[in-house]
Amino acid sequence: MSVLSLPASPGSSRFQIFLWIFICRLVHSAPTQRQYYGQITSPNYPNSYPNNNISVWDIAVPEGFHVKLNFWQFDLEPSEACNYDYVKISADKKDLGRYCGQVSSKVGNHPGQQEFISRGNQMKLLFNSDFSNEENGVTIFYRGFLAFYQAVDTDECARDVDESNRAEHPLCDHHCHNYIGGYFCSCRPGYQLQSDQRSCKAQCINELFTEAEGYISSPEYPSPYPADLQCNYSIRLEKGLSISLKFLDPFEIDDHQQVECPYDTLQIYAKGNRIGKYCGRKNPGTIDTQSHTVDLLFLTDDSGDCRGWKVHYTSERVRCPMPVVRDKFSILKPQQAEYRLHDYILVSCKTGYKLMEDNEELRSFTSVCQPDGTWHRKLPHCEIVSCGKPKKLENGKYTYKSSPNENTYQSVIKYQCNEPYYSMIKENSNDTYTCTAQRLWKDTQDLESIPDCLPVCGKPDLPVTGIGRIIGGHEAKHGAFPWQVYLRTSGSGLGGGALIAERWILTAAHVIHPKENKKEDLQKVMDNTEIYLGHTEVEELIKLGNYAVENIFVHPGYTMDEHNYNNDIALIKLSGSVTMNRDAMPICLPDSSHNSLYSDRQLGYVSGFGVTENKIAKKLRYVSLPITSDRECRNYLAGKETNQAYVFSENMFCAGFPETSKIRQDSCQGDSGGVFTVEEPSINRWIAVGIVSWGIGCGKGYGFYTKLNNYRDWMSEVMKN
Repeated sequence: MSVLSLPASPGSSRFQIFLWIFICRLVHSAPTQRQYYGQITSPNYPNSYPNNNISVWDIAVPEGFHVKLNFWQFDLEPSEACNYDYVKISADKKDLGRYCGQVSSKVGNHPGQQEFISRGNQMKLLFNSDFSNEENGVTIFYRGFLAFYQAVDTDECARDVDESNRAEHPLCDHHCHNYIGGYFCSCRPGYQLQSDQRSCKAQCINELFTEAEGYISSPEYPSPYPADLQCNYSIRLEKGLSISLKFLDPFEIDDHQQVECPYDTLQIYAKGNRIGKYCGRKNPGTIDTQSHTVDLLFLTDDSGDCRGWKVHYTSERVRCPMPVVRDKFSILKPQQAEYRLHDYILVSCKTGYKLMEDNEELRSFTSVCQPDGTWHRKLPHCEIVSCGKPKKLENGKYTYKSSPNENTYQSVIKYQCNEPYYSMIKENSNDTYTCTAQRLWKDTQDLESIPDCLPVCGKPDLPVTGIGRIIGGHEAKHGAFPWQVYLRTSGSGLGGGALIAERWILTAAHVIHPKENKKEDLQKVMDNTEIYLGHTEVEELIKLGNYAVENIFVHPGYTMDEHNYNNDIALIKLSGSVTMNRDAMPICLPDSSHNSLYSDRQLGYVSGFGVTENKIAKKLRYVSLPITSDRECRNYLAGKETNQAYVFSENMFCAGFPETSKIRQDSCQGDSGGVFTVEEPSINRWIAVGIVSWGIGCGKGYGFYTKLNNYRDWMSEVMKN
């Protein structure tokens, strides 16, 4: 211990110095409020604490809690037995220790991580410092301490409660339950807590049991049951459960040898009727009540020393009959050996079948076993699904490949076009379709779209082979030129054309807009244009009726110059489709591979209803003409004496015979708009290579034709858009 240096007067003694220190020491007392936690520090903490200080803290927490204290910082002057500076802790009228020093001190008693806990709700902390903190004449500064306290719940139900605490908080007769800040008592089944809140008295009236399984016994079983009991135990389970009672050994109820159960009795009721009355020592065994409600009434008098009874009650769910599916296509899940209350079944159908309840289709089906032992819904049946009638194939048909001819699951059909006038166009050429489980007709690639039947072009039933002439030439037979169109307009009056698709007619622009009628409105022309096809006789064509026109497209490069027939081409779109047959078939259009068809001396055919031998033809006629070279066509035009030179462009070719020839074969008025056709032997089809456009006289030289190969892109664009 360091000694404080004081100015000493003559004759002063060490006792006087200590007396002076004691008289001048600072005493501090700090009672705490009853809080759940708090902090305590030495004076001046975290700075050095003063000398000659006594500080006292009375810590109190609410009733029902202990005080727990520990030090987070502790730095006091070390000394033997902590005689100089120290902290003293006390609680419950006992000292919990005296502490000083540092963690590394060789002397003293450092508290470390120790926790200090009171038995009651109070604790006292005393801090004492002497007159100095010197070591070899050097003053040492100690920081003191930092402590925390908190309220800790008291477990009043603990077995090691001392007698004084027991007197203050009496324990329970049966069960003690601790909670934060206190405790409470409860009683075993068959007993009731009394007004002192700790005593238990046998009480077994209106005891209710709702669990599916459990145990019920007389009070104190297997010890003797109390006297004067009127116990009523009720088991109440949901409908559909059947309660079974199994009595355990020992079974002892006071009885009388001469009179049946005159004193103590156990009576059992099910569905409101008594099913048994028991006493004595014979175990009733197992009782199947066949009810979901059971009452046990136990009555005793004021005497007897019997151990009573205990029963294990169980319950079993009611059974439902085994479900039986109504057809071989039904699938029932789950498959079980038996089905009881609340079990369910699901019914589905095999692939390609649908669930049906009466006449209504179901998305799903579930049935549940009911409390009365029946299923809440009768089982459905399965019917095969139908895809409905297959889509109609325009210009074609379908036939059934399966038997019988039905539209049900796995039925198979095959689409066919109306040959030879239509052919099937579909990617990968799938023509067989099957009715799927999704109720859709699908092909082998799982696609729903059906094929298209497109007209076959350029394959007449009776193609011509001979050579004739339109002017006095041969009459065409049925099926020889099925693409031929008889066209009447308000402009030119009479013209020709060719069927090139189901709704498209190819003709010459000047048939729509004659050179001599420059002011004719296109809409007026369209309204007054009549399209006839399907026969070789004009009279019969008229009887068949004309096809309505939806729109007319004249090439934008066509002009009204009387001597310039460049771009003499037009397309007519019909309002409806033409049905193909022997007398109605489109002519094929040229492509890039057909340039050779314009070679010199290439023979082709021209047909029409135009002027022949100075009169209008009543029947379709045709002529065979050779294509002439462009040089000879220009020479022919150069030798003509006309007021204005005619234009011969790269969009034209000429065909026929020169004026010096004795052969008089040519197209004439009324044939304009018809097509010049050439047979291509490699594909056995007839190709339209030109349109009858213009000429100088009839049968007096070459005729001029619009070169179709130069207009492939324009025609394709118009027809596509």
